[in-house]
Amino acid sequence: MKTPASPQPESDDRRTRLLGFGEHSVSKSYYPELRRRLEELERFRSLLDQTGDAIFLVDVDTGRITDAAGAAGSMLRLDSRQLVGRTFEDILPGDAVSRLRGLFSGDFAAGRIETGLVRPGGPVAGSLPVEMIFRLAAGEDGPVAVIVARDVTERKKSEEALRRAEERYRGIVENAAEGIFQSALNGRLLNVNPALAAILGYDSPQDLLCHIKSVVDDVVANAEDRKRIRSELERYDQVKNLEVQLVTKSGARIWGLINARRIRDGDGQPERFDGSVQDVTVRKKAEHTLLRYHDELEQRVAERTAELTRINERLVHEVSTRKRAEEAADAANRAKSDFLSMVSHEIRTPLTSVLGFAVLIQKRLTQLFAPLADAPPRRRRQAEQVLDNLDIIVAEGERLKHLINDVLDLAKLEAGKMAFTREPVDLAEVVRHVMSASVGLLQDKKVELTTRIEGRLPQIVGDRDRLIQVLVNLVSNALKFTEKGSVTCRARTQGHSSIIEVIDTGIGIPEAEQHKVFEKFNQIGVTLTNKPKGTGLGLAICKHIVESHGGRIFFVSKPGVGSTFTFTLPIA
Repeated sequence: MKTPASPQPESDDRRTRLLGFGEHSVSKSYYPELRRRLEELERFRSLLDQTGDAIFLVDVDTGRITDAAGAAGSMLRLDSRQLVGRTFEDILPGDAVSRLRGLFSGDFAAGRIETGLVRPGGPVAGSLPVEMIFRLAAGEDGPVAVIVARDVTERKKSEEALRRAEERYRGIVENAAEGIFQSALNGRLLNVNPALAAILGYDSPQDLLCHIKSVVDDVVANAEDRKRIRSELERYDQVKNLEVQLVTKSGARIWGLINARRIRDGDGQPERFDGSVQDVTVRKKAEHTLLRYHDELEQRVAERTAELTRINERLVHEVSTRKRAEEAADAANRAKSDFLSMVSHEIRTPLTSVLGFAVLIQKRLTQLFAPLADAPPRRRRQAEQVLDNLDIIVAEGERLKHLINDVLDLAKLEAGKMAFTREPVDLAEVVRHVMSASVGLLQDKKVELTTRIEGRLPQIVGDRDRLIQVLVNLVSNALKFTEKGSVTCRARTQGHSSIIEVIDTGIGIPEAEQHKVFEKFNQIGVTLTNKPKGTGLGLAICKHIVESHGGRIFFVSKPGVGSTFTFTLPIA
């Protein structure tokens, strides 16, 4: 490059000479024309300074800026006059310098590049992106390069944003779980993502594009589905959630859910089709399985309903039969109760007479046979045998009388015809009375009879005689089955109930017999050879009496250890 030229005269001096006022002025006849042209040049320069592009005039020989206009100063953050005289390469990055040297060397006369303008004193990394147009022009002192630089910062930002958006879109499409495709209007595939290739059994999108020419004709299995897709696209410009069978690379058929729509350009003309495919084979199989199970369930429900109908008919018949049987049983039970009551009454009257006369005969014969103590042995044994037989008659008569009374009581209780006296009862007095009367039942047994009344027992409302009957029955049973040890009657209050317990150390009740203790005509200890004699109705009567008073009766027993019978009565 040449050495820089000497500084130019000031612009005002040039203007003076041009207007003819200087020493070397021309003829003043040119003044009006020159003034007009100068004003045009000034207006043109003013317009150039208003443009948003940077305009540089560069001397080709020296490479220095001879003039700068437009937005050159604002782009480089300098006054335009400060740029004049600078080497143009100073405001260019290195790659642009090498490309512009061809212009300055005359290798080419014009061109266009994208580069940056480096602000003086600033780093290259902070250069301003520009689009630069340059060409050679003839100047007064030689060739001049006219360079126009346009700020493309916003365009670069837009391009970068577009590039990032395309990358994001491409990433979404490439990694989507459902197949995505683009096709031409005739159905020829343009683009597919890896998911669609995998769904259709191809190794890659390129493999799919090589084998499939039409996304409809070569992929959709049934002709009716292909016709429907084309019809909906033609009428509605889209296909939504259409389930069709698809053919894979191996020839197998799968179920796919297709969505597609027609894409139009800015003028509204059809351009292409965009669509997606989702593999729903597993869901369709599950639906078919569920439908099959539903049909089977419906069939089983129908069969079960028919079976239940038959069972219900049988149950209705059985209920009807059972109801008739219960009515017959109730009638028989009433007849039995009436019969027992009648028979018991009829038997008790003569039995009382028989028993009374038997006792009188026993007493009279005892007096008559007394002198026979010194009689011959044979006569004495005959007399003793007669007295023993009379003892048996009296004892069995008494037992028969108790049996008749128990039968009458039970019949009345079961029929609800027994009348209970409702009056205040002192339970402590009842317990003492029964325990005192029971002393005569010991019969030389080595059994201790104990009474334990804990605290003050409140009064209850009930039938004193019937409650005495219950307690006598429990104490007598305890004494019957206790050969040694103790029988204890314990009375106490707990909450809103009075509790009476009869505790013995007797033989206990076998587990096999415990479930039928309160049944009628059941006698405890039936396995004993020397079991105490009884009617087998006592505990059943006790249960009815206690429950009629609003209480309950129960027991705990362990063979060889003893039993505890407990009954509760509500406090008045």
